[in-house]
Amino acid sequence: MMIKREEMQQIVSDFKDKPTIVIFGSHSAIETGLSSKKMGLKNIVIVKRGRDRQYLQEQSHLFDEVVVVNKWKDMLDSKVQKKLLKRNGIIIPNRSMVVYLGADEIENDLKIPIYGSRTMLKSEDRTTSEKKYIDQYGLLKQSGIRSPREISKDELDIIGIDKEIPVALVKVQQADNPIERAFFYTTSEDDYHKQVKTMKKKGLINDQTLEEARIEEFIIGPYFNCNGWASGLNKNKVKTHTIDEGINWLKISHDPFEHPYSDWDFVGFGQRIQTNSSGFLNLPANIQQQIGDKIKIKNEEIGHTMATMRESKMNEIVGSIPKFLNIAEKIYPPGMIGLFGLQGAVPINAKTNRPDWVVFDISMRVPGDPAIAASPQMNSLTLKYKKYLPKGVSQITSPIDLPMIEIIQAFKTGRQSEIVT
Repeated sequence: MMIKREEMQQIVSDFKDKPTIVIFGSHSAIETGLSSKKMGLKNIVIVKRGRDRQYLQEQSHLFDEVVVVNKWKDMLDSKVQKKLLKRNGIIIPNRSMVVYLGADEIENDLKIPIYGSRTMLKSEDRTTSEKKYIDQYGLLKQSGIRSPREISKDELDIIGIDKEIPVALVKVQQADNPIERAFFYTTSEDDYHKQVKTMKKKGLINDQTLEEARIEEFIIGPYFNCNGWASGLNKNKVKTHTIDEGINWLKISHDPFEHPYSDWDFVGFGQRIQTNSSGFLNLPANIQQQIGDKIKIKNEEIGHTMATMRESKMNEIVGSIPKFLNIAEKIYPPGMIGLFGLQGAVPINAKTNRPDWVVFDISMRVPGDPAIAASPQMNSLTLKYKKYLPKGVSQITSPIDLPMIEIIQAFKTGRQSEIVT
């Protein structure tokens, strides 16, 4: 049975002391540990045996307690959950948690309050299998944000250099590791079948992962991850400016919680580093042609870099955030809470000859991009939330600082039920 939000709200309302941040030991655990410790909150990291070294050794100063489990789903054990609740645990979810525990298990069996959107986590699933819920592509469509055209396996003949879709991207997961991608590009129907045969032979994919794969047009343009944070405390409390005709002089309040003019913040752009495609693309074109057939090109995410964008071009891209948040709240009330990311590309629109914004993935949780900490937005957000920084902390240095600030503020004002699901 699906866990009701009211149950989680009651649990946090009964907490007698400060909350403890519960962290799934992968993906963005180090970022979350650093931020929670810096902001004065205790934390617990749950790690799988064999992957515990860095949390117990070089990164141990970031965590108060380390729980080593034999398998990830041990986190769902009633005894483990009971101990987490005894410590006033609140989970900040990441992608690894969703993959290894399962979205259904998180919705039905993980009876720990989540700072985030419990029911939206399943929407990130990019498989083409029949769903009884609206996934990220449905959210994009209903929000009016452009996304790549999907190509069914019955219409692969539209792919070709001189055809409707010059290049397509096949979004398929690795056969032996569902959290990692085995994405590949294809330029024709014959090329698709040739690559599939080769990848199956190498064990990279199998019939099941291929059946669930999504094929879509490849967007030719630089990639940007547009990252944001949605406040739980400010939902339905946002003040709006009335702008009349003529010249308007508007006084802006600068308190983000007492007089909010927005229930979300833009936290910065990032870009992915992928192996081995990033290295291959660094080679001269003539070398690429010589070795292209001898090397299997993969797009496995290995890291991130921070990115900036011209201010005049940011309006449309960042403006897609409220479109997404508005539709998310209608379909999955209370909507998005916490960090999220819109992952897309900026091609040149053939009709307008201007940059366009096409989103191909949504992260419904911490994006897992520590490089965002170097974005110019960190200075801007420091100015905005300076009043709410704990003593001894002078600057926001990570997007994950925002959830910590809101959690502290929620418990301080007795509004903790507004930030959990």
